[in-house]
This record gives sequence, structure tokens and C-alpha cells, in this order.
Amino acid sequence: MTKRAAKPLRRLVGAVAAAGLVAGIAATAVVPSANADADKLTTWTAVNIRSGPGTNYKLLGGLYPGQLITPDGPSQNGWTPVKWNGKRAWVSSQYVRVAGSGKASSKSADSTTASGKAGSMATTTALNVRTGPSTSYRVYTVLGSGTKVTTTGAYKNGFAEIKYSGGSYWVATQYLRSGGSGGSGSNLPKVTGTRVATTALMIRTNSTANFQNLGDVPKGTKLSITGVTKNGVAQIVYNGAVRWVNAAYLAKASSGPSPADLPKATGTRYATTALMIRTTSTASFKNLGDVPTGTKLSVTGVTKNGVAQIVYKGAIRWVNAAYLSSTKPAKGTNISGIAGNGLSGLTSRSKALLVQVHSRYPQITWYNGVRPDSLPDHPSGRALDIMLSNYKSAASNQLGWQIANWAKANAASLGVEYIIFDQKIWSVARSGEGWRTMADRGSDNQNHKNHVHITTKP
Repeated sequence: MTKRAAKPLRRLVGAVAAAGLVAGIAATAVVPSANADADKLTTWTAVNIRSGPGTNYKLLGGLYPGQLITPDGPSQNGWTPVKWNGKRAWVSSQYVRVAGSGKASSKSADSTTASGKAGSMATTTALNVRTGPSTSYRVYTVLGSGTKVTTTGAYKNGFAEIKYSGGSYWVATQYLRSGGSGGSGSNLPKVTGTRVATTALMIRTNSTANFQNLGDVPKGTKLSITGVTKNGVAQIVYNGAVRWVNAAYLAKASSGPSPADLPKATGTRYATTALMIRTTSTASFKNLGDVPTGTKLSVTGVTKNGVAQIVYKGAIRWVNAAYLSSTKPAKGTNISGIAGNGLSGLTSRSKALLVQVHSRYPQITWYNGVRPDSLPDHPSGRALDIMLSNYKSAASNQLGWQIANWAKANAASLGVEYIIFDQKIWSVARSGEGWRTMADRGSDNQNHKNHVHITTKP
């Protein structure tokens, strides 16, 4: 290769990811640019098709190598408009050429079924195998990343027909690559097993509090896990990308009772306070988080060690029986009988927090609320100080951390903005940093050694 030809080739290969080339199909040659004045164009490799001229636009599907497409106007900034299912769509101009410059398929992209390249391909991620060429068809099975498949040469609606288990089925073309190693699948973390969602489960973009919600998968969905867990959420490989889900609602595919095997609910009870959901009735239970006051729970009539068995989100769980009632508790912020200063001036949210703390931790006998201060939290009624008796003892410090971590774990339902205890601070805005050490303010009270401070949202 001459020096003059080498530079454009390097630019082309380096631009593959930015242009939207389907993962796993590598560029092998420099080809002519697309010509929008041509009657037909053809793809020279598998390529994504998008709703607009850029990789930030919605992915509509994929084109297979050699597929004919009809241009729909002049190219813009390296993207060519084409006709796609009766509408305008866009492909990267680098990966299409004028039809006739090479072997192409016999039908266009917006036709019914086209014939194209048949042969051995491999999946780039866990891939649904369907009974027909669209997502409306039933999923027959799921293939793991890197599974080799044989395509028949039939393509439709962005799906390729494959031969599998003695029959003909369909898979999305954008998750196929030519046989061999490589592709985006090789850049993903290794899948170590499969888990099942025990409830409708949110798919998150990352493991921090700043995640984006990508929607829920239904209860019973099988998910590919990597074995990595952070901040209570598990890493998964989902739709060809690294995603995260709440680890508390994952179960082994072969473990746990089916709905038919669950004990029969004998009645309902209401949580009279924020109530912890436990995995077992023993001291070695796992804490699955709290349900809010007033939550309706299905009880089975079984009680062990002071905890009641319930059927919760399709599984057997346990809760403290002392905080269950046959009648729904009133929403309330009735703080009569609770000892402290400035409690009547608390906001409704801080009063609700006070009622829950008082019910959950009867060891606490004094609270402070509204008082003069240079900061607005106490004067506004949004701050509650939970005072610890004999605070220098190990038991008192342990109780303080128990309260602080309970409030942190239930910050969303309690409306918490931030928490200070033992010269450390945790806030919703910086939750990914955990508990942060604060500067010495000069006294145990100012350093929050003798009380847990909780500020609620306005």
C-alpha cells in the first residue's frame, strides 16, 4: 500500500464507531462515497440505520452487507438520507456505494423480504431468537454472546433468518458479526451466570445515584450477570451494553418457589412504621430495605422469633410482627407525647420523620427541632436532631449509626436531603461519595457526636 493510500484507510477505520457501523463488522477496504443522485445504493458492510444524520439519533435497525437502498435527497455532513419503511432515514455515507460497483442484493431496504449474504455469523451479545422477523413475534430462545449461527440469506425489517434446532428463526441483524473473534461483544465484561427478576425491575445506566432509568423489564426476565455489585446494584450485560439492576430483586433461575409453591396468604396487615423486609426469620437475615408506613402486606399466619412471614413481590419474606396492624394507620404527623424542643414548628415532612424515628427507636427520649441558627435548616423547621443519651458509650454510638444508616437507606421515602453524625455527612446530592468526614468544629455537639442531625427536603 502506498503512503498516499494508507492515511485515508486509517481515517476510515478510526471513524467506524462514530459513524454507527454495526459492532463486529470490520472495514477492509476503501470504497467510493455514496452518490445521492444514483437510483440505488448498496451497503458494503452491515451498518446501522438511524432517524437522523448522526449517531445521537434513534437507532431504527440495521442493514446487511449488499442490501439495496433508495437515496432520498442529498447527503449531509457524511450522512445519506434513504427511504426506509416508507419514511426518511439515514446511514453513514462511508458505508454505502452506488449499486453496480459490486455484488448487491436483488431487493431494496424498504421492500418486504430481501435476499442477501448467507453464511456463518456470530452474535455480539445475548440475542433473542424469534419465530418471525419483528419484535412482535414470540421469543423461541436466547443465544449467548459469541454463539455461531448460520444465516439463510433472507432478510426482512432489520432481521436475518437463521437455521436453528432444525427450524427457521429470525434474529436482529445489528447484533450479528462475521464469524471469528472480536466485535463489541469482546469488549463487554464476561458473563458469569444468569439471574431472574423477582419483580418488574428497573434497568439503570450506572451504579451511582445519577443513573438514567431505561425502563423496567417484566418479572421473570432472565438477566446475564457479571458478578460485580456496587451500591446494592448488580452489573448485567443487557441489549449489548453494560447495565445495572437492584441486586435485591435477583434470584437464581432454578431457586425459589414458583407462585404455585408459595404459602397461601391468610390475610392482610398494615405497616405502622417504616418496616424492614427480611429474607429469613433468623438473626442472619439480609435486609432488603424498608416499606413505608401504611404499606399493605399479605401475611401467611406464620410467626417465628417475633417476625411474621409475608408473601412480598413473589417471594417469602419476613417483617417485625410488632409493627403490623389490621387497620391502616392514619397519615399523620401527630407528635403529641414526644418529648423535645421546637417540635411543633417542624415541617410536615420533618414531623413524619419524627413520628417514624420515635416509633422505630423507642430508646430515643429527646428531640430538638426549630431553634435560632445562622443556617436556615433549624429555623425553617426542616432539621431534626435525634439526641443520644450517654453518647460517649459504644452502645450509644452504635445506635446513632443504626439510625443514620436507616435514614440513608430510606432517604427517598423519608424525603431526606442530608444526614450528619459523628463528624461525618451524607447527602443525596453526593450519595456516590458515601459518608464524608467533616472538619472539626470544636465541640462534641457541633461535631454531631451526641445527636443525629437529619435535614429533610423543602
